[in-house]
Amino acid sequence: MKRAAIWITVLSIICIAYPAWAQMTFRGFILNQDMFRANESLDAMLIRNRLRLNAEIYGENVAAFASLDVTNDIADTTTTIPNLRDAYIDIYNKWLDLRIGKQQVVWGKTDGYFINDIVNPLDLSYFLLQDFEDIRMATTMLNARLHYGYHSLEILVIPEFKPINLKFEGDWGYKRPTVMTIPIPYPGQIIYRDIPLYYAEDKPPQISLKKAEYALKLNTFLLGSDLSLMYLKIREDRPVYFTQMLFDTSGIPLQVNLTPTHPWQNFFGLNFSKPVGVFVFRGEGGYYPERHFNTQNQSYLTKGMIVAKPFTQFMLGADYQLSSALDISVQGINERILDYESGIQADENVFIGTLMLRGHFVNETLSPLFLILYNFEDKSSLMRTSVDWNYADNFTITAGADFLSGISDTIFGMYDANDNFYLKVKYSF
Repeated sequence: MKRAAIWITVLSIICIAYPAWAQMTFRGFILNQDMFRANESLDAMLIRNRLRLNAEIYGENVAAFASLDVTNDIADTTTTIPNLRDAYIDIYNKWLDLRIGKQQVVWGKTDGYFINDIVNPLDLSYFLLQDFEDIRMATTMLNARLHYGYHSLEILVIPEFKPINLKFEGDWGYKRPTVMTIPIPYPGQIIYRDIPLYYAEDKPPQISLKKAEYALKLNTFLLGSDLSLMYLKIREDRPVYFTQMLFDTSGIPLQVNLTPTHPWQNFFGLNFSKPVGVFVFRGEGGYYPERHFNTQNQSYLTKGMIVAKPFTQFMLGADYQLSSALDISVQGINERILDYESGIQADENVFIGTLMLRGHFVNETLSPLFLILYNFEDKSSLMRTSVDWNYADNFTITAGADFLSGISDTIFGMYDANDNFYLKVKYSF
């Protein structure tokens, strides 16, 4: 809340000091969302009330924006939580756009997944079932965009680091292991013993220009395609645990202490989008020369049981308009750890296929959606169906359901018991 107070103070000063010819607008929404488990218990998983207030001041070459979110989920807590989602200042002219403050940057093209869209960390406290606007967490940064014709260069300097927001308890808690099975040699045999794991609190570093992340993105139009090249020097926002074993006097492990770390990494990426007849082909891909993973291979014990390996990821997709009211999108997503070793606690290869159908009917007042993500490697899946009814320009009702499946140690399967149906009522002003 300290940072929120700082940004509110800054924007308040701007409001007071801004010239009389500047304009100010207020907008926002009130949202109620109720989610119930889709089994015989029908227990409430989410009963959330939300108020969003957006304020914008704008003049000839300067603007300021702030967005305050106030939420209360009585299924989880009785506490009302305020959150300053965005707070930034824009300065712009014919060749430079400059944005300073707490903001979101979208660099990806994938539906329902994150490949190159890695500038902002993710809020996975409700897994992937929030709106993407709510999944991305705004970060304090300087965002400069130089543009000339069809070409532009984006430069980001990010002094604030935030890790991924994960829950470890409750319906959407990430199921991290509580024991490590270790082989212990005895005369003539090997006995496997479960050693308890103890996790330290994740303490992100303080805001620092000296240790700032930075990123570059070149956007251009070439051979009928929108093309982007990017480079990022960033920290790993998912925790990589430094592992320390404690032994008894005979050399047998007693417990394992795990401390979250966020190693630095380089990332090189590419995005493209190209219309071909009635299709739009798009894709994105990235390469990490070194990405860090936990391993159970005790030869890495002096390194905290962390191993660095090259890592690739890419998506190829196509969009097609089936009719004037129905669109279809398909995607293939692949992630691979190169030079893989046994013991690494992540899959060597992941292949996910997605299918999305989106419609607009009855003068675009009814908008159904069907989205499925299927992991071919571990045979787990996430399926989401919903229908938006735009009753009026500022009043929308959404009904939907989510279905997750797979065995308990898969990315979707760990939430297999969380099939649900939900209702949202949103009034915008």
